[in-house]
Order: sequence, then structure tokens, then C-alpha cells
Amino acid sequence: MTRTSIGKDIQVAFKNKGDNEIKKVTLKAYDDNYETLKKTRVKLTKTDAPVEGKVLSNGYGYVKMRYFLPSATMTHPEKVFENLLKEFEEKQIKGLIIDVRDNPGGDDDLVAAMAGYLVKEPKFYEYVSYYNHRTGTFEINPNETRTIKPLTPSYDGKLAVLINQRTGSSGEGLPLAVKGLPHARIVGFTSTNGSFGVVSSPIVVEMPEGYVLQMPDGRSLNQEKMIQGDSNDKGLGGAIPDIKIPLNEQTFEEKYVRGQDVELNYAIEALQNMKE
Repeated sequence: MTRTSIGKDIQVAFKNKGDNEIKKVTLKAYDDNYETLKKTRVKLTKTDAPVEGKVLSNGYGYVKMRYFLPSATMTHPEKVFENLLKEFEEKQIKGLIIDVRDNPGGDDDLVAAMAGYLVKEPKFYEYVSYYNHRTGTFEINPNETRTIKPLTPSYDGKLAVLINQRTGSSGEGLPLAVKGLPHARIVGFTSTNGSFGVVSSPIVVEMPEGYVLQMPDGRSLNQEKMIQGDSNDKGLGGAIPDIKIPLNEQTFEEKYVRGQDVELNYAIEALQNMKE
């Protein structure tokens, strides 16, 4: 995807698959009102269920977590997840795949509650510190210290979590919570978005020419009280895949030409290769 100043000409060289001839075309940049960018975004509606699941034909359980908030039709997503795990237990699934690709986040309390079904022992989730506009420093709010508490039914079998670059904010909390567990693998082409911030009263900075920059005023901290999840000055951060899928000609064709779910296939392979 090429973007440049409106009206500017750009020459692009390309080669079609199976063709050795290099072709060149000239493209003129125009203002499409961000339409091409909008087409790449996942659009959630109020009727989209926060949580859905099923048993795949190969015997693995699959749960799609679209966002971490109640909806008009699902007031308690954590209970739906609990019931799915009970169903999976009865059907003796071979492993569990949780899909948080394109999950924009939501409520950290809900994330911590749902993660409780995936741990055997209590696990620290986060401290939250907020920017004090009067003192210019960050201060921990003790009322927002969260710990993941084990819940039943407890799932401790093989686990794969699917992520992508659009897994953002609290959506990054679940892969961060299970990362490092011996039976869990994070799978994706990229890390998550690296935007695990908290907003109560945004930090606002006025820029030249009328632009306004708004930043989250809250930070999620790990047990050592270090910022977790947010990206650094190099854009590195978020939940990092244990299994990073290569984006090459083969996987590009499989995903975008043939329409295969490459990440899901890699997750299934990871579960198959995992020791009991």
C-alpha cells in the first residue's frame, strides 16, 4: 500500500506470480477520505456477541472473544465462557484455541475474571497508576490492583491464543496473562498493538496549527511495577507471539488469495506438537 502527498505521482515496479517480467506503472495519489483504510478495519456492532465458541471438526475447542464488554444480548460474557468450557470438558476436546484477533479491548475486570478459568493458582494481573495533573506524577490507585483468581471449571489442557496487530488495549490482557504458562502458546504474525493503556482523564497537549494530541492518563503495571503491554519508542511492545508466523509469499497467498485461516492452522499444529 503506497501513500504520499495528494496529487503526487509515484512509479511502482511489480512482478506477477509466475511471471519473470518486471512491469512498471505510475500511480497518482488522491484523497479517498480514508476509504481504503476503513476497509481494512473490523467493524463491530451491538449485536455481535462478545464471546462465541464451538468444537472444531478436528476435536479442538475454539472460542472467539470479540471484545471484553457486555452486549445488549450478552450481559455476562464470563458466564458464556464458563458454559463453553463445561461443554468442552464433556466433549473431551484435544486442546483449546482462544481467538482475540482484532479484539479492541474493554473491561480489565472482565479479562481478569475470564483468565481465572485458565489458571490453577492465583496470578498477578496488574497495578494501575494514573497521572496526577496537579503534581505531574503517576500514582498507583490501590482500588485497581487486580489478581487473577482460579475459577471452575478450570481448564489446564493445551492452549493456543491467536493475536494480531489489531489486538489492542484490554484485548492484550488475556495473552499477557497466560503467556509463560507451560501449556500455553501465543500465535500470530505480529505482536499485539502495544496500546495497553487506561483512560480516565486524558492528557491533552495542544499542538501547532490547531492539532490536539490526547494520551491515556493511566498505565498498567506488572508485579515489579513496570509498564506492561505498551509499546516503546521503537514501536515494540504488547504480547509477543511464542510462535511467530512468517509473512512470506506462501503465507500471504494462503491467507489473502486462497482465504485460508493461516493463524488458526498454525495454532492447531502447535497444539498437535505440544506434549501431553
